[in-house]
Amino acid sequence: MTINAQFSLRAGTCNIGKPAYQFTLMSALRANFDHSLGFVLNDISRLARMEFDRRVRRFKLTRAQWLFLFHAARHPGCTQSDLAESLQQEKITVSRQAERLEKAGWIERRDDAIDGRAYRLHLRPKAERVVQQLANVAEDLRADYLQAVPPARRATLMDDLMLVKARLQQMAAEAKKSSS
Repeated sequence: MTINAQFSLRAGTCNIGKPAYQFTLMSALRANFDHSLGFVLNDISRLARMEFDRRVRRFKLTRAQWLFLFHAARHPGCTQSDLAESLQQEKITVSRQAERLEKAGWIERRDDAIDGRAYRLHLRPKAERVVQQLANVAEDLRADYLQAVPPARRATLMDDLMLVKARLQQMAAEAKKSSS
């Protein structure tokens, strides 16, 4: 049996005799993307953030604000520069957000004892209470979406993801060391 194949660059398709065998290049790429670890992790993160945003609307905090508070709670006394790196934001963006949150009574900025140009960030009691409530919402959300994973596999899943994270951190440290 001979198959006459034509490839149309303009249409982005490969036509092989019969319509049943037709496919688009984009369909093939989409299938690869849908099963790519990076895309899957990104999609999970995006979908979880969207659902978290929906669940925490009652707190009247923007995503930028609750992310700031979560990161500051995770790293008490961090500098604004540390927080900017953790949030993957520009230092000026974090500085402005810190100023707004300080005026609203959520955080306190203290001068760094060693570097007079730096501020150390500390949550105020009001923020500590809200962060605890947000953490409870996050825990409930995790329980809801992890229902899709059998309980016996959850620990293994987390262990494997922590190995991937550790390897990526190692790679980043090696790259930073070699560029110095």
